[in-house]
Amino acid sequence: MEDFEFNCWRCWEVNFIQGRPKGFWSTTHYELPGEWDCWSCGTANTTPDD
Repeated sequence: MEDFEFNCWRCWEVNFIQGRPKGFWSTTHYELPGEWDCWSCGTANTTPDD
């Protein structure tokens, strides 16, 4: 598991999203959830495609 930082679009609070490795041996490609809720304001956010 790897933590990624994203800012909420509404309150700009930093959120840490956990990503899982895509493959058994992969250390560079992670799978992230498509949507997540901000811990501060509860707003639904989407994960960027980058």
